[in-house]
Amino acid sequence: MTLSRRTLVAATAFLPVAGVAAATFSDAPGAAAAPTQPPIRPRADWAGTLAPKGPLEDEPDVRFLLVHHTQTPNTDTAEKIPARLQSIYRFHTSAEKGWADVAYNFFVDPFGTIWEGREGSLTRPVMGDATGGSQGHALLCCFIGDHTAEPPTPAAMASMTSLLAWLAVREGLDLAGPVTFTSRGSNKWRKGAEVTTEQVAGHRDMSATECPGEALYSLVAGQLLPGARALVAPPTPTPTPTPTPSPTPSPSGTLRPTPTASEPPTEAPTAGVDGVVVAVGGGLLLTGLSAALGALSGRRGRRSAAEQVEQDHGPADPEGDEQADEEPDQRL
Repeated sequence: MTLSRRTLVAATAFLPVAGVAAATFSDAPGAAAAPTQPPIRPRADWAGTLAPKGPLEDEPDVRFLLVHHTQTPNTDTAEKIPARLQSIYRFHTSAEKGWADVAYNFFVDPFGTIWEGREGSLTRPVMGDATGGSQGHALLCCFIGDHTAEPPTPAAMASMTSLLAWLAVREGLDLAGPVTFTSRGSNKWRKGAEVTTEQVAGHRDMSATECPGEALYSLVAGQLLPGARALVAPPTPTPTPTPTPSPTPSPSGTLRPTPTASEPPTEAPTAGVDGVVVAVGGGLLLTGLSAALGALSGRRGRRSAAEQVEQDHGPADPEGDEQADEEPDQRL
């Protein structure tokens, strides 16, 4: 009997997908890049031979930075700034004020130039002076100009922000929040009073004065403090992309994705018996397909032969054995 075979083979191999990159953050947070000293013109560039008229002391405990304005006309040209600073020196060291030098540690002009004020301020925290009495615990930074109705120029704001950030790092101020100190006495805070202030403040916070001007005062907390804080704060770690593994070539020369730890290696399909493709790996295994089909054909062949015998001789005994004829009775 000829047995027709109908072969239907469906094989699907699932290959891992490569090319998905993950983003990770660096394990070690980036160290804060301390603001470097901005360009500052030394005192000698404007003072010439004008020396302090008395001894200058260092501030032993800097807690905050104080912003002022000179309240001088906003009409100065860049060439006139040295002369303006000399004029301020003469006023501050006059009998009316009686200070040994200009009151402020640093000046910032409308053109963005930073100038050293009180002698020695470039290298150490020299104690300053202020109208209404000095609270102490501060370094003084002053805009050149009158900011009662007109705010500082963008160039001046940018330079002041850089100056404040550099001084904060130099003096160990983090600018993260308010600080509290004991007043040394002013016309606003009596000596011995506990004073709480932001680490960048306006002159009027410490003394009964309109300084640093109405147009500038709100910018101290609104722009200068957050701007300097951003320069002092450590940077946020930057995501670092993880490299995507490169595909590895198969023996046949084709590229296959590199297997991961959770997936078995994917092998190239190999030719099976009778032209049937046997896929190995990738989640599907078809092996011995031709042998299985041969066994199936053999079983079908034996079944067909048995059916032919049944048609010729009738059904076989259920037990599978033929019964012998009974012997004749020997008693006859």
